[in-house]
Amino acid sequence: MDKLKKASTRLQIVVITLVVLTPCAMALGLVTGSWADLLNIPPGIALDASRISGVGLVAVIAVASIKPAAYMVAFWFLYRLLGLYREGAVFTAANVAAIRRIGWALVGIDAAAMVQILVTGPVLTVFGITDGHVSVTLKVAFLTVGLFIVLVAHVMDLGRELKEQDSLVI
Repeated sequence: MDKLKKASTRLQIVVITLVVLTPCAMALGLVTGSWADLLNIPPGIALDASRISGVGLVAVIAVASIKPAAYMVAFWFLYRLLGLYREGAVFTAANVAAIRRIGWALVGIDAAAMVQILVTGPVLTVFGITDGHVSVTLKVAFLTVGLFIVLVAHVMDLGRELKEQDSLVI
């Protein structure tokens, strides 16, 4: 159990570092002018970067923040799960709930990416940054892994319940 506590503590440091670095990396992308990469604009769309100012800049930052925010939620849930491991809670209801939250957060990353891609064109069009366009993309990598993790959490919950029932039998 001591190894689990040490590993969890180290991984919590890594995860909290990722939580801090995510907005820093996004800000660096905005400052260096590579904000178009943050928006996943389809190739061939002409951008007029000179039209970004004021409210348009805030809208670009808001749209570009959708997917990183989903990553930060997933990182936060992982941080909390590692905290449970550090405390020695391995096969508990809180542990299963934390794993389930991580699974749904991973599903949310792909959902956020699809929403971000969908709203990017209309937002940039409204502020005159690009010509009118709408882009739709189906993302399923994190969705697949997230649903698998939700399934694993369900199986762990069933195992936990069986263990509790077994401990009640004399």
